[in-house]
Amino acid sequence: MLKRSNLIQLAESLGGLPVYGCLPGSPAERAGVRYGDILLSVDGYATPTWDAYIEARHHSGAAIRLRLFRDGDEFEVDVTLDRGARADLATVATTLGLLDAGSGSREAPN
Repeated sequence: MLKRSNLIQLAESLGGLPVYGCLPGSPAERAGVRYGDILLSVDGYATPTWDAYIEARHHSGAAIRLRLFRDGDEFEVDVTLDRGARADLATVATTLGLLDAGSGSREAPN
């Protein structure tokens, strides 16, 4: 498994976003997205930054097509979104490694 710092470097070199994980049972997890993937685009919109990702999602409908990089290969997956389902911010942040699960304090990504 790639160390977080190496994942960040790889994502930057590919012009994408590192995937730190998915919420259990989420549409992304069901589609096979996992830690270590690099998100390259959403519905054809490049995702070199979080702002670009948010803009791409703004244009999305009930399903999105993700272009990912994993283990030296690029591939696409279709994700059907659960529009009504929402997770609380602390759960999302903890899953993505942005909060320490025990203390609730924010951690800087490695």
